[in-house]
Amino acid sequence: MNGGDLLVELFQNHGIEYIFCSRGSEWVSVWENLARRYGHGDNRIKYINCRDEILAVSAALGYAKYSQKTSALLFHGNVGPLHGAMAMRAALLVHAPMIILSGYTSDYGDYEGNKSWETHWLSHLSDIGGSATLMKPYVKWSNTVTSKKTLVDSINRGFQIANTSPRGPVFLAVPRELMAEHLVDAEYSSSVNISVRTQPVYDDLTAIARQLAGSKQPVILTEYAGDNQEAIERLVELAELLSIPVFESFKPVFANFPKSHPLYQGNNAREALDRADIILVVGATTPWFPPSAYPKNDARVIVIDEDPSRLLLPYHGYKSDFSIAGDIAQSLTRLIDAVRDCKEDVANSSSIYRERMERYKSEHDRMVEQLTVEAQAEKSGKQISSRWFHYLANKALPANAIHIVETITHSHRLYQYLTASTKFYRCSDGGLGGGMGIAIGAKIAAPDDPVIYFVGDGSFNYGPVLAGLGLCQEYQIPIMTIVLNNGGYAAMKASYRSQFPSGWAVTHGSYLGVDILPQPDYVKIAQAFDLYAEKIEAPDTIEPALERALQNLHSGKSVLLDVITA
Repeated sequence: MNGGDLLVELFQNHGIEYIFCSRGSEWVSVWENLARRYGHGDNRIKYINCRDEILAVSAALGYAKYSQKTSALLFHGNVGPLHGAMAMRAALLVHAPMIILSGYTSDYGDYEGNKSWETHWLSHLSDIGGSATLMKPYVKWSNTVTSKKTLVDSINRGFQIANTSPRGPVFLAVPRELMAEHLVDAEYSSSVNISVRTQPVYDDLTAIARQLAGSKQPVILTEYAGDNQEAIERLVELAELLSIPVFESFKPVFANFPKSHPLYQGNNAREALDRADIILVVGATTPWFPPSAYPKNDARVIVIDEDPSRLLLPYHGYKSDFSIAGDIAQSLTRLIDAVRDCKEDVANSSSIYRERMERYKSEHDRMVEQLTVEAQAEKSGKQISSRWFHYLANKALPANAIHIVETITHSHRLYQYLTASTKFYRCSDGGLGGGMGIAIGAKIAAPDDPVIYFVGDGSFNYGPVLAGLGLCQEYQIPIMTIVLNNGGYAAMKASYRSQFPSGWAVTHGSYLGVDILPQPDYVKIAQAFDLYAEKIEAPDTIEPALERALQNLHSGKSVLLDVITA
């Protein structure tokens, strides 16, 4: 047995199904082990050969979120994790469990008989403190392996830490010398507890339940409770139990509440917050902005979250009268039990809840009708409007589709109109460029669900597009990429207009940092990787183009649509 054999055995012991790797020569022993396994028909651990580090981390992130399993990554020493650090940061923000390994050298190749070409380990792949120090800000836990025994312990502890609530990525620097070293048989634990979910104190939930049951104007705000399907179901149950309206933050990370539900009120909570007496924040980092804007009228703010103290943020500023730290789904389950116990103690509760339900159902229906009217008003324009495209896409795209969204200026309209699917992840705030990898990882995790990747043309230029398209081609992973192409960075142009409305750029129409010119031919780029690709330029061509795209996607072919928007 060598170090690579031991590492693969440890991965198998922890149920790893996929290794995402951006290649480095220190992992040859791992590749040799997997090649030998495949030759004997053992495909329990599948190797995904990524061509870029951001792509590798992003794919592992998408897989972890949509499979609810831990993913494993292998990187080249130091430079690999440095390139992938932005995507690691995104994984940390959304609590994606993954174990990330990077090579390093313990002797810098300074021994008799060493090959001259290995000088790069000393001259180019060494940093003071090593990669574990470099990556410390971007993961939950970072450590350096020094021996066979510490490799076993570090992998076991790493899996436990990655899966302890709140979950997240862990990082290990592993010496290349250990990977190549011949070892005696290693002993390692056959079972390691990696499921650690915190639960709230029931007495605390009883106090909150009484306040909610007696509230006249309660409001629920959420941003990422939809990371867990059970949490969505419990949130619906709680809202229905007390007829509480549910709002999402202006930039929700997931689909947190069914948009067809009468208590769903969109993401403009300003008026409801103005009159609220209790604000229940369920999984939200920025429920409103700025933090000082609310609460008003002495409203009480109650927070339910795995990490209500926001230890990773240098500033938070949100008032909280009561915080419940614990797994969101379990906290909501126990809160519902407490509400049922005290609900009948509230005088005239049935009539209060019934009147509230009727009122918010009317407001929900008006919101839906208004969105429809606004979209249809733009269907006859010469250019494709964001409203009209997303309105038609919502009708055309499959209800079981997973939507990965990496847009800035289009994200608000997209989220308003894509109401059919409950599987949504907005990945743009973790750093632009990782969306295609996340979409690929989601498809690996959920092979039977269509995956639709919405990306602005600006974000598309930030990402490892060639590597991503090549990965789809190599492994025959069909996803649909919809490039919402407005010819540049509209968010930058909006900043000019808001900060310098009478400035040189606005008055002369001369902007820096805005246009993507000359515009690349995204269709030709996609076709070079054997994708079905098409440009959509007019409103009346949207529906037939979407139909052709879906036919190709269902046949197992990746698709790219270049949608030219106003």
